[in-house]
Amino acid sequence: MIGIIGPEDSIRLVQEVAAGEGRAGELTSRAYARPEQAPELARELDELCQVLLFTGRIPHALATAAGDLRAEVDYIRHGGIDLYRTLSRMLLATGGQLPTVSVDTIEPGVVRETYHDIEVPAPTEILPIADSTGLLYATLDDVTAYHRDRYATGAVEACLTCLGAVHRDLREAGVPVWRVEHTRASVRDALRRAWLAAEIRQSRATQIAVMMIEFAEPTSRRQDPYEVERQRLRLREALLEHAERMRGRLSMIDDRTMVITTTRGTVDSALARHRAGHASLLTLRGVDGGHTVGFGAGTTIAAAEDNARKALALSRGSSDTHVVFPDGEIHSTRVSPVKQRLRETAPGILRVSEQLRLGPLSTRRLLEALHQLDPNEVTARGLADAYGVEARSARRLLNSLRAAGYADEVGVHVSTGAGRPQTVYRVAMQRLFEAIGGDA
Repeated sequence: MIGIIGPEDSIRLVQEVAAGEGRAGELTSRAYARPEQAPELARELDELCQVLLFTGRIPHALATAAGDLRAEVDYIRHGGIDLYRTLSRMLLATGGQLPTVSVDTIEPGVVRETYHDIEVPAPTEILPIADSTGLLYATLDDVTAYHRDRYATGAVEACLTCLGAVHRDLREAGVPVWRVEHTRASVRDALRRAWLAAEIRQSRATQIAVMMIEFAEPTSRRQDPYEVERQRLRLREALLEHAERMRGRLSMIDDRTMVITTTRGTVDSALARHRAGHASLLTLRGVDGGHTVGFGAGTTIAAAEDNARKALALSRGSSDTHVVFPDGEIHSTRVSPVKQRLRETAPGILRVSEQLRLGPLSTRRLLEALHQLDPNEVTARGLADAYGVEARSARRLLNSLRAAGYADEVGVHVSTGAGRPQTVYRVAMQRLFEAIGGDA
């Protein structure tokens, strides 16, 4: 299902184009009076739709900035064909003489190219409303003020806006204004992109996923056999209930390892619930005893189980649950500022990995562990706990950081109990992240 969010007139156009394609039943829509309502409407449609398509860039940017959307988001772009139609209307209305104008929303390159094609000097007053990442740097009030100021000072004779609210405000203020509206061709292209994205997401959601549960070795081998059997039955009942909630199937690999086979869509939903702060299927309920959980997804059961084993390896020694996807992307139940991937190609990470003489994945895990510690007082024991390795391995990691110029010895911590004194390091996190660049 595709969710359409925009003003009523734009939504009507989208519905007409979808009906012409024979796919009107695949749309559901929400209309707003002002773009500021877009984030709330997006959250309303998010559970229902694979893709949310906004009719404008400002509502798209506002909803994206609000975050927490599971659906893929896109917007219908205003392109040269939309501007051509508006200029044609202006030429007809003005007897063939185009006024000087200020323009918003459409990219400056598109505006200049369109005017060049009709051999007319391009406008110099062009206001893009977002940067290349979609970050807004102009509100609706800013856009309206921009046009009113240009008209009031005589810099332009009329205004071109893609925004219905700005068009209405300028018209009410007596400013000559034309609205650049989407053509059917622009809407059709956007809808086809959205339908393709929805099909891809649906295909991905039906991929195989595996929840692998590894149980700790029993602490005592002299247990009453009847109690052991009762524990086994309670465990199996709890796992069967969890498998039912996941719409999956429970099976056993060996005495200590069991798996629940389900779909990637179920795992994606569980991740979304966890990020929203709700209880999710990432965590087992009613299971006594120590256990580790890892999730993997893949196009085959073997691939999904292989990724689940990798997730288990990441989860061991911590209270976190990891999920490994087919593209190597890793998600954890603990929010981290460092994105993990199993197959690392980011140049910054590769550069620092070479300096530290570590694998790229190990470098990612090291960064994540360091974020849990005070960088001014890092010890081998503290790093070992955060990273999930032995203390001697943590000492080697700290020596690698020091040799590469990212850490210094600043003292010794002497424990009041047993154990050797701990060298204290100061890790230059800022220098480390500057070396990585934007790849963290």
